Amino acid sequence: MKESEHTGCSACHAQFLCGRHEEDVRQACQLPRTLAHKAVRLSYVYPLLLFLAVLCGVSAASPAEWLAALCAFAVLGLYYMVLRLLRARWEKIFVDKQS
Repeated sequence: MKESEHTGCSACHAQFLCGRHEEDVRQACQLPRTLAHKAVRLSYVYPLLLFLAVLCGVSAASPAEWLAALCAFAVLGLYYMVLRLLRARWEKIFVDKQS
């Protein structure tokens, strides 16, 4: 974890994870590049690809566009629900590897 003095914990989105939000020292928390890329893939890239795959697959199998959209959004909701259920695992990966 890299620290700098130009940004305080109030600007940090992970201020309660690092345990330094109560200190008076101004710090910025930054993820290592590999973890940042992993976080972007998990939260944006994979869901987009999953959404498009389900949308195209159901559109090809069924003439009803509303059904394709409904299925795509349902799968997307399930994906984020699984991510939420596995939150403890992701916290171990992202918080432990920051140090």
